[in-house]
Amino acid sequence: LALGLTPMVWLRFGFEVGPDNPDYVPLDQVSPHLIKAILTTEDSRFFYHRGFIPREFQSALARNLIARRFVFGASSITMQMVKNVLLGRHKTLARKLQELILTWYLEQHLPKKRILEIYLNVIEFGPGIFGIGRAAVHLFGKDASALDPQGAAYLASILPSPKRRYLHFCRGRVSKRWRHWVNRILRIMHKRKRLNDSELQLALESPIQFSEKERGSLSECLARRDRFRIRRR
Repeated sequence: LALGLTPMVWLRFGFEVGPDNPDYVPLDQVSPHLIKAILTTEDSRFFYHRGFIPREFQSALARNLIARRFVFGASSITMQMVKNVLLGRHKTLARKLQELILTWYLEQHLPKKRILEIYLNVIEFGPGIFGIGRAAVHLFGKDASALDPQGAAYLASILPSPKRRYLHFCRGRVSKRWRHWVNRILRIMHKRKRLNDSELQLALESPIQFSEKERGSLSECLARRDRFRIRRR
């Protein structure tokens, strides 16, 4: 693992986060709809805090102390990036302390846009599907820059359990219940001025269309999901 702090910073987590990775997408080439959807569901005030969401963090900390273990999260995008890239999955006091220190450190040394860029290029959107560049091609057959509001809201909706929601892609359609959740995200985006009236209406009326190119048969698609579930155990 290596972390540089120059404008060409890159991370290694099984793959490079930078121009040498063909799936890497600079932030200015990511659909604004995807960025707005992720901010809506994951960390609406990302650009206004310094790595921690004070009220949510205090509440989660209090509940964790009562439970005597780290059960509840209140993760900002920076904290999620630290957990996904720099730390393991074990929830221990020492690891939580490392997470807090690294979050503070990165917020002091990296611009917010760079943190968001790294985050979007490392988070998992499906079994072995890391980063928005790969996810956009695999799930929708398009570049990350071309994601429409309903596709962007869907990608935001499947975090933090993308493997469980991969069934939608395998079946080639989103369930009615999950579409209601996607529509709720779209309405919240509209309420927060991240979609205008016409964009909202069109997104609510438009289907979420998955690409068939990389899906294969239902059994093949589910087998791919199950293989990655086993690897992470």
